[in-house]
Amino acid sequence: MRFLPTLGAVGPFRRAWLWQAGLYLSFWAELRLFTDLRLNYGPFLNPVLFYLSSVLMCVFAGLYWLDRPVAPADAERTSRRFPLAWIGLLLGAVQVLYVQAPIIATQAIDVRSSDIIPILQADVSRFRAGEVVYRYITTLPYPLFPNHLPLQWLPYVPADQLGIDYRWWALGILLLVGFGAYQATLARQPLSLVNFLLKVALPAYVLYRLISRDGQLYAHPVEPTIIAYYCILAASVLSRSALLQGAALVLCLLSRYSVVFWVPFYLWVLWREEGRRHALLVAGLVLAGIVGIYVVPFLSKDWTIFTHALSEYRISTLGEWGRTDGAGGLPPQLFGGVGLAAWFFTYGPEDLNARISLIQAADALLSIGAVLLAAGVYYYFRHRFDYRIFALIALKFYLATFYAFIQTPYAYLESLGLFISVFVVMMTGAGLATTTPRADKRAPAVLPPLVPATAA
Repeated sequence: MRFLPTLGAVGPFRRAWLWQAGLYLSFWAELRLFTDLRLNYGPFLNPVLFYLSSVLMCVFAGLYWLDRPVAPADAERTSRRFPLAWIGLLLGAVQVLYVQAPIIATQAIDVRSSDIIPILQADVSRFRAGEVVYRYITTLPYPLFPNHLPLQWLPYVPADQLGIDYRWWALGILLLVGFGAYQATLARQPLSLVNFLLKVALPAYVLYRLISRDGQLYAHPVEPTIIAYYCILAASVLSRSALLQGAALVLCLLSRYSVVFWVPFYLWVLWREEGRRHALLVAGLVLAGIVGIYVVPFLSKDWTIFTHALSEYRISTLGEWGRTDGAGGLPPQLFGGVGLAAWFFTYGPEDLNARISLIQAADALLSIGAVLLAAGVYYYFRHRFDYRIFALIALKFYLATFYAFIQTPYAYLESLGLFISVFVVMMTGAGLATTTPRADKRAPAVLPPLVPATAA
């Protein structure tokens, strides 16, 4: 009990260094638990530690930024650092391609290994031919209803026209667009040169480490495209552009449902911090994007598409939970060491359907709970945070919770959260080196925007 008074005597500046060190260590633990330490502590404890490292990272980030303003951007320094950021982007791309190219070259697209790309190819082929996209696919070894949202397959229309392997296309989207959003944000942050250079290399290093430790991670999935969308979302959260924020939310919502519970919280925060007009503009852009890209061209033609897709997800989940080809005759995806589904499979009800329903309910309730907790913390400390920093931390916390309890914790799905962590790490260190709290705790400092406010 004497720890907190002792810590309080250290002073705000030294405490910030302590929180910063804790954040970096939590991130390193999160990365290692996903790579070389995956399953090191067994299929039950490993995912618990992985989730706790993500939560600890959010806690340390929140403690670091509490009463700590963001230093204003220096226009001259920013202009000098943009070229360095893009050079780092290109060098990182070369590093990643060095390990991923042989994997793509030697692993042919085969429905027996994964049906993800064959399904996308069927969707794209139908779209290009002017056919109905969302109807049963009969060209696979089994009939299947397409359950991918439009922005999971639409980006591959140009790749299909050019005859480019979808995996190359997805990797290019991540390296150029996703990591480009990261580098553009990083170049504007008031970091020391050493800190800046280390963080320039961070996203490529994380991707390189993931691939080098698990060559199958992106050998068949095209998850890099989804990761790119979330990198854009993280960058948009740190900006003041309603256009960028709306576009990023559309990209994420029309590719996967993961972020759906976090969106109302974010719009509420925007309403409070940026005003009703800004929040309604973002909401309007999101609504227009969903209606224009999904509802009018596809859903309005057959309103059962959505329920068909949900049914297909259920069938897929039953298939994965019923597998016996893993170690000890257990489902390999559930006992991979990155998700908590193994607990529900082992200790849930006897009926398999009941176990799946239980984890689905737990995922929904705990994800909503994570959002409500974030909302409560934000409201209590709303005068002591820059809201964009808090929204980024809340996004990380929410996604960590959502994916920890997802029904089938594929490793490629779970990897997404690590790239949100990269943005949290990138921002840490950009605070003013103050030795006393701000006198007016109701006026959070200005965060340098990703794009000029006039772009909104």
